[in-house]
Amino acid sequence: MKIPMLITLLALFISAYLIHMIFVAPGNLVDWQIRLYIALKLLKIDNYYKEAIQPNSLDVHLGFDFAKQKKDGSFELIKDDHFILEPGDFVLATTQEYFYFPSNIHGVLQGKSSWARLGLYVESAGLFDSGFEGEGVVELTNQGQSPLRLDAGKAIAQMIFIKNLPVQNPYGKKKYGLSNYQGQKGARQSCLESVIAKDAIKASRLSLN
Repeated sequence: MKIPMLITLLALFISAYLIHMIFVAPGNLVDWQIRLYIALKLLKIDNYYKEAIQPNSLDVHLGFDFAKQKKDGSFELIKDDHFILEPGDFVLATTQEYFYFPSNIHGVLQGKSSWARLGLYVESAGLFDSGFEGEGVVELTNQGQSPLRLDAGKAIAQMIFIKNLPVQNPYGKKKYGLSNYQGQKGARQSCLESVIAKDAIKASRLSLN
């Protein structure tokens, strides 16, 4: 086999390998891949900051919608540019970013170390299925001893983007089942019903009187 042909085959092999690694092989997107995917419109995110792209994730920022859980299990809706999270409080909050996940990418939302060191716990049930579209809802609990001020526009968590093979049943396709949070905006509450033991709460209060 002649040298030019070997060089051509080697170049084709390297090109195929790079394409496979960048666009096909499973794994989380790193900083330059996130930028590339957004530039090629393979991943769409509204209201994100370019400088928020981290080595292995994208910082997401608080929106203006909050829902604070009350003692009876119901939620008080609050729209403001900041929120004071008291010790023990549980609140739903939104991200200002609006995500459009394609069928070959899913996301995992995690808390940030600096907030965690102050006692803020970001609920770990943060899987965003392939096909999901909407704002992110973060579940926040103050496990520390001091009130925390949450300002809209402040980085609150980080989204990790993970490549996967194209799914057969993307989230949001109704014929494949319920997609309760597709297109969500605002601090949307849980779709579960009849799980808050309100009667038990009332009974416990009566027993204390």
